[in-house]
Amino acid sequence: MKVVWLLLLCATCAQAGSPLSQADAAAWLQKMADASRHLSYEGVFVMRQGDTMQTLSVSNRPTAQGYESLLTALDGSQREVRCSQSGAVTVMADGSQIKVEKRLNHRHFPVLLPANPLPLLNWYEVRLGDTARVAGLDCRNVEMQPRDAFRWGYVLCAEKDSGLPLKAMVVNGSSQPLMQSAFAEVKLGAAPRLGAAPALPAMPEAARQVETEQVVAKNLPPGFTRIAAVIRHLPNMQGEVEHWVFSDGLTHISLFLTPAHKPVETVKGESTHGMVNLMRRQVGDFQATVLGDAPWPAVEAIALGLEPKK
Repeated sequence: MKVVWLLLLCATCAQAGSPLSQADAAAWLQKMADASRHLSYEGVFVMRQGDTMQTLSVSNRPTAQGYESLLTALDGSQREVRCSQSGAVTVMADGSQIKVEKRLNHRHFPVLLPANPLPLLNWYEVRLGDTARVAGLDCRNVEMQPRDAFRWGYVLCAEKDSGLPLKAMVVNGSSQPLMQSAFAEVKLGAAPRLGAAPALPAMPEAARQVETEQVVAKNLPPGFTRIAAVIRHLPNMQGEVEHWVFSDGLTHISLFLTPAHKPVETVKGESTHGMVNLMRRQVGDFQATVLGDAPWPAVEAIALGLEPKK
């Protein structure tokens, strides 16, 4: 009993303080968002999701147009992600072949917050937590606690001077970690040597914007809007797929629409580590699959709000 009491006491001591004022919360979020894009840095970080761990290197440098960043997987399959203000691609090695896939968003650790994070204050409370030490640098935990059940919580440890997130953790409603990324080593300030990007093979056919919508999305979760709607080819899928993306600026949920050649059975699914949720159902003449690193209420709300366009 005494041990349980001590654990509860420690948990209470570790809780963050009262919510910050709107101005202070905005300042913290903006500082972290700006540092991740406009600060020169390079380092190695470890990402853990469930039982899966991966080590990646990251380099970032500001440019006249904005910024350039490069992520490279240091274990597992050969893969890198190249981002800039104009777009992002994933480059994968498959034996002697190089495959290139365009990305619909630029988000990666430590570039997690949107360039303008202020609207997030409508959906998250921001609190300051404990100080910590990551990769030899001091940082302060900034906790983003959702105001509803449609988004996960986040804990970002901002480097004390620059505000660069040195560690990021996604947590569920019980404060259990779902995904963590943290620098093992990082160098701030000096311009990283990204070098000239090697020549890429011919890009796949560019995604086309959806011009005629045959499905409508009603009753989206608060704060979510559709930020993309394209027709594209996806790996391991035949033919073209209509791909929509919904976001509140921090959480992203995808909708994939394909012709339903036979009646579609409604399917609900959750990944083994509990972060990815999925719902598949028939909407008019289409099979609609809603998938995202998001709580079940958000995925379900989007999936059930889909209707054939009249």
